[in-house]
Amino acid sequence: MWLLVLLLTGLGGLASEPDEQSLKGWWKFRIGDNDEWSSTTYNDANWQEIKVPARWEDEGFRGYDGYAWYRKTVSLGTELKNKNLILELGYIDDVDEVFINGVKIGQSGAFPPRFATAYNAKRTYQIPPDVIRVGQENIIAVRVYDALLEGGIVSGNIRIYSEGTLPPFSISLTGTWMFNKGRSFDPNDYDEIQVPAVWEDQGYNDYDGYAVYTRRLLISEALASQRLILLAGKIDDADRLYINGQLIGGTGEYDRRYDRGLYDEFRNYFIPPGMLKAGEENILEIRVNDIGGFGGIYEGPVGIMTLDQFRKYWQAKRRN
Repeated sequence: MWLLVLLLTGLGGLASEPDEQSLKGWWKFRIGDNDEWSSTTYNDANWQEIKVPARWEDEGFRGYDGYAWYRKTVSLGTELKNKNLILELGYIDDVDEVFINGVKIGQSGAFPPRFATAYNAKRTYQIPPDVIRVGQENIIAVRVYDALLEGGIVSGNIRIYSEGTLPPFSISLTGTWMFNKGRSFDPNDYDEIQVPAVWEDQGYNDYDGYAVYTRRLLISEALASQRLILLAGKIDDADRLYINGQLIGGTGEYDRRYDRGLYDEFRNYFIPPGMLKAGEENILEIRVNDIGGFGGIYEGPVGIMTLDQFRKYWQAKRRN
């Protein structure tokens, strides 16, 4: 079994576009599997180096199947400050789990014992704004599992790039959510899932039907007293938003089997005053019904902002 930890050390030059930084080149690499290899304090000085992208079989690890880690350390330029950043890792065979500065930001496929390959999925992971440190060193670690044949970060573009200005969220909801199949949240039987990303790329291959995304949330008194909007990105197919068990809104025909809903529409939900309780744990639930093809909260931005921030954000997007 192999585990790949990516430690970005020396990111190479800037790409031709000002809001892009290439990650192609040499990464630290080690076969095996250890949770400590995602940590920013771990010393990988004795690791081997490997070219990315490339099949690890072509880099001296012929015949190896299992776990491995890639690690790389990178300093991001100030031109990426306040940008909505995406980490692109091309194509990975078979399964990967990605960390930045010790925080998990994404996963494609499913590790054993519920193995599900995602070898043909292009890896693009939205970076939570509170994880990345612009102008400082950042450590990217990528855990990889290969079941057979070729393995590793095998092809494609490897980079961090911008998708425009970072939305002015008071609370970003990009990252890890609780997730379970069915119509309601089950606190005794759930997995973790990354948002935004289609659920087929996270171990739920060929699943169509109902599922629930759940997030616990603490909010300050100053923010709770304002008029708030929850941006839930794009969802395939229909959805309903609940806060503390109360229905807030929805998009598409959630209870109809063959209506594809409005899967290509951004979800913007106005939160009634007083619905989010200051100083208490609030429960957000986004219930989804996917009737075919890929499913889930598949595209951002996802987060909470004030009404004033919301108006300025969309006005700015229309101008651009």
